[in-house]
Amino acid sequence: MDNIIFKKVWEDENFIEIKITAISKFSTSYQTCYIDESSLERLMSKLYSYLNDYTQNSYIEFGDKKGNYTPAFSMELMGADVRGHVKIEVDIEIDDVDDRSHRCKYFVESELGAIERFSQKAFDFYGSQIGTSIAMFER
Repeated sequence: MDNIIFKKVWEDENFIEIKITAISKFSTSYQTCYIDESSLERLMSKLYSYLNDYTQNSYIEFGDKKGNYTPAFSMELMGADVRGHVKIEVDIEIDDVDDRSHRCKYFVESELGAIERFSQKAFDFYGSQIGTSIAMFER
């Protein structure tokens, strides 16, 4: 089953490190990235905006894809079809070369209800304990 999973793996006073795993029927990949609380709040805001008008695409990015930064992650939620199904294009950086050119980009299929549940769980994710995971679809 397609899924997007965020797992909290580390924290300090200013940032948390999350492991993002994206699963589709064609590929499974993961990366870690560092975000602050305001980045997670922007994610929630974009998800809520998308849920209010799911006919429009919504682009979410953690980090910068160019320059001397930690790995960056992005996903673009495509407009939902008439049954509420959503394709999410994930772009995961493979952190194995210095020029940051290795990326894995593919679609993860989801649905509006799963996105809504994920956004509700994201509300408490930043302050959660290390090891906490949130997913579009619970296994």
